[in-house]
Amino acid sequence: MKKMLALLVTLGALLGVSTAQEPVTIGVNLELSGRFATIGTSTLQGIETALEERATVDGRPIELSICDNQTTPEGSINCAARFVDEGVVGVLGSISTTMSIAAANPLQEAGVIMISTSSTNPATTQIGDHIFRMAYTDDFQGKVAARHAVNELGAERAIVFRQQDDDYSFGLAGFFADEFEALGGETITLDFVANTVDFSAQINDARGFDADVIYYSGFCAEGASLMPQLRQQGFDQQILGADASDDSQCPTGGGEAFDGYLLTGFGGPEVLSGDAAARAEDFASLFDVVFPDAPDFNGFTLAGADSFNVLVQAIDDADSTDGDAVLEALQNLEGYPGVSGEITYAGTDGTPADRTIAFFQYAVPGEDGSEWSKASLFGVGTGE
Repeated sequence: MKKMLALLVTLGALLGVSTAQEPVTIGVNLELSGRFATIGTSTLQGIETALEERATVDGRPIELSICDNQTTPEGSINCAARFVDEGVVGVLGSISTTMSIAAANPLQEAGVIMISTSSTNPATTQIGDHIFRMAYTDDFQGKVAARHAVNELGAERAIVFRQQDDDYSFGLAGFFADEFEALGGETITLDFVANTVDFSAQINDARGFDADVIYYSGFCAEGASLMPQLRQQGFDQQILGADASDDSQCPTGGGEAFDGYLLTGFGGPEVLSGDAAARAEDFASLFDVVFPDAPDFNGFTLAGADSFNVLVQAIDDADSTDGDAVLEALQNLEGYPGVSGEITYAGTDGTPADRTIAFFQYAVPGEDGSEWSKASLFGVGTGE
């Protein structure tokens, strides 16, 4: 009898060890090839650096199941289906609105938590209660940019370049134009589609409008072609872009046409304050160790890291990987000390209660003698 009890105790202990060591799997759905591969890679590197900082939860190792959506809605839907089959506790990504919305619908239907790292279109989190984001929304980003153009740059007429087949670019352009016109300005909106390289038709349409400022709501894949063509055709106005321009493809691809280019984006250590700035600086130091040759450390990096951080914190708070328990913990999250500032989901639609957006400016060549550099000018909080 004693031998039998000893055997049961031993088996129980072994089973306990086995359960404790079973990994917690988190899905990662990112644009790792295709048009947004550069910013997708920056996001993944942020997630992987955060994993270096926190490799376990509740005594169990964390593993990432990484899926490349190839910057296509179809690819993003396929990644979502794979994660449902794998039974992951939650999904991080995508970075872009179009790919985020594509994955959000099947994940919401399956009851799987999704945290879009950088989707800024308000519609993304309206899909359901399992859908969260890490970034601010475009109604805020567009308004901030329009107010800066009118109040600080003195602009009265704006040309708006919009990618009509992308949810992010289309929506953001509308928020900018609405606010610019509400402040008494006039706008003209010029459309293009993904992979456009010849903008002569749009530039011809812009002639004669006599704009004071140009607003670009698209991505660097096309912006790196558009900006040089604008400068070559004599458009010397201040150009203002958004967080999709926070990508090394812009200054490296477009060269000196991006010298002086202003953009809004996720606030980093330079525009955060107090403990938040210290956390961001510490994270940046660790990132340099983990990825010493990375070309970018930007808002996408921080957003990726904090998307990982809050999901792991929710698992910890729930003391479980049960989907309903983790969802409840995430919905009740308040004041989480992230590397991008404090994060609160309690009482929101899945968008953090307060985010800091920064204004940046490119210099090409860089002020330090490099090919290009990016300076942080100032930050604006969504609660201000």
